[in-house]
Amino acid sequence: MAIIVNVQLVRLALGCIQPADANSVSKFLGASLIGDDNLLSPSVIQTVFDGWIADGDVVSVHKKSQLYSLTRQGDKKLNPKERKVRDRTRLFLLKNLRAAKLHLPEAGESEKADVSSAVIVDQPLQEDERPTGAVCPPRVARRADRACWPLLAKQLFVGSSSRASGPFFRFLSFPTIKACAQANGLDSIPSDGIGLNEISLALGISPQLIGLLIHKPERHYRTFQIPKSNGGTRNIQSPRTMMKVAQYFLLDYVLYRCPVHVSAMAYSRGCTVRNNAEVHVGRRFVANIDVENFFPSLSRKIVFRELIASGMETNMASLVSRLTSYNDGLPQGAPTSAALSNIALYRIDDEVFNYCQSIGVEYTRYADDITFSGESLEAVQGAIEKIKALLNSIGLVINKSKTRIFGPSSRKVVTGVVVNEWAQPTRKSRRKLRAELHQATLNPEKYAGQIDVMRGKAAYMLSYAGEGRPVGGLPRGYVESSLAKLAAYIKEHKG
Repeated sequence: MAIIVNVQLVRLALGCIQPADANSVSKFLGASLIGDDNLLSPSVIQTVFDGWIADGDVVSVHKKSQLYSLTRQGDKKLNPKERKVRDRTRLFLLKNLRAAKLHLPEAGESEKADVSSAVIVDQPLQEDERPTGAVCPPRVARRADRACWPLLAKQLFVGSSSRASGPFFRFLSFPTIKACAQANGLDSIPSDGIGLNEISLALGISPQLIGLLIHKPERHYRTFQIPKSNGGTRNIQSPRTMMKVAQYFLLDYVLYRCPVHVSAMAYSRGCTVRNNAEVHVGRRFVANIDVENFFPSLSRKIVFRELIASGMETNMASLVSRLTSYNDGLPQGAPTSAALSNIALYRIDDEVFNYCQSIGVEYTRYADDITFSGESLEAVQGAIEKIKALLNSIGLVINKSKTRIFGPSSRKVVTGVVVNEWAQPTRKSRRKLRAELHQATLNPEKYAGQIDVMRGKAAYMLSYAGEGRPVGGLPRGYVESSLAKLAAYIKEHKG
């Protein structure tokens, strides 16, 4: 009996979960269409794929696993309505995949997706990763590894584990950037870099949608205000799902290869406020300065210029800067803004760092919080003037009301950490935790639901303790016994 195959349905399914094999497409169709598991067998779908390979509509991206992705030619054969369905379905699935919130559609399955569904860091060098030179600053720089997303099809049907996630592709839908360019009909990567068409193929969505994200960004951001500690408000521009997933892709697959200076202590792997503060421990003078309106002041022109300076090709730099800007600045809610701020300030960080090294001053920057420390007041003041001039040259302004220089007899605080003799949390934060622990001992029923939060706070505080380096007012024994009493109360009343 002849089997009539709706090839457009197969094309749509592959577009939603690519790269995928025939078995995954069959399962996806079965789960999506009224639970009909026998809708199309994998062998029938594989026959369709074989025909598409000959026609140039799909490309085999992993021969061993028999995984396939649509080429530009194959993607164009989806009609406008099908592309719209595919784009929305795929982006919402990718959003949950990256956030490790993807769950199996079958309620009876024993294996559920867990935190290992989230991105993993891929350690080996990639084809497009720029080599690292032998010369480096005195402090150890953090490696900017690429993050890879697990196979969407694999996670949909088998849950997740480190051994069940399948291959991790170098460019989401394709093993390399070159393979992505070839799927767009090019012989090799263009000299000015890949652009909108190749990025849309890698993401597995329509280039028209990316064009809409660029030219109509107001449709894809949610704006609101949050209160600031000083009583004012901060404007937040939070990207909606489609924009956010596209920006996550750029962050994990493109921006990872741009250098981050050793002095940029925020938003880098392995760097914390503690790392930032410890650089300045025991210095005679410590100066803190703050940049006004930091993210919105970093214009698209500056971002584009510094992406080029970082080694990114012109075409790619243009696309990245346009897709990650809002009202000609970095939106204060986009996942890419933090990384782009470090990239945009790399050359300033480098110049200030080298200048400070020559005059005996330490320099770190934690986002818009800049810290200098040294033994000479004149040297610290000179470093402040240096960075003011450099920041002014790109349109950034220092907040004079938040500029502070702490002298020898002052309590010195850097990003919320006291650095006079050793790094430790402020007395206010220590006393607050001690009070919470005391209240939890007296009223355990009130604090039972907060035990995980309190454990986190306690672990953070005690991480500063060491031999001959106590955390004032917070003995380890007191903290541990208080938490143990609260845990015992929860265990006793759980039943």
